[in-house]
Amino acid sequence: MTRFLPLLFLAAVAAEIASIIWVGSLIGVLPTLLLMLLGGAIGVRLIKTAGMSLAQAVRSPVQTATPLKGVGGPAAARAMSGLLFLLPGFFSDVLGFLLFLPLVRRWLGSRFRVDTYSTMRPADDGRFGPVIEAEAVEIRGEVEERDREGR
Repeated sequence: MTRFLPLLFLAAVAAEIASIIWVGSLIGVLPTLLLMLLGGAIGVRLIKTAGMSLAQAVRSPVQTATPLKGVGGPAAARAMSGLLFLLPGFFSDVLGFLLFLPLVRRWLGSRFRVDTYSTMRPADDGRFGPVIEAEAVEIRGEVEERDREGR
């Protein structure tokens, strides 16, 4: 599968260039450029809101020490949608728009579940030995070397 990734990348670039040429021939150069700028602005906005919503979702359970269930998936899908909108071309914009739709995100969420962790400490099952609580004390001064006999 990995040996086909360069070909897949080249095919995606060719599809993007072809989509720009096709849309440009239909509506003209200036409207095409404006649409591409609009797609970039939408991408930036989606990435920003995805990051903010993920930060809010993570901050809330950390304060209450509750586990997170399925929070990362929708935010990751929205961020990926934003990245696709940022790419120049209209083929990636169509994929980004599909990824933005709630129905597609729910379907992807059921196929690829993303669960995060709880902030609660795991039970002490003794695998790591006893927990020793200590306090550090800083000692100032010079260290004297002892001779071999311990004096």
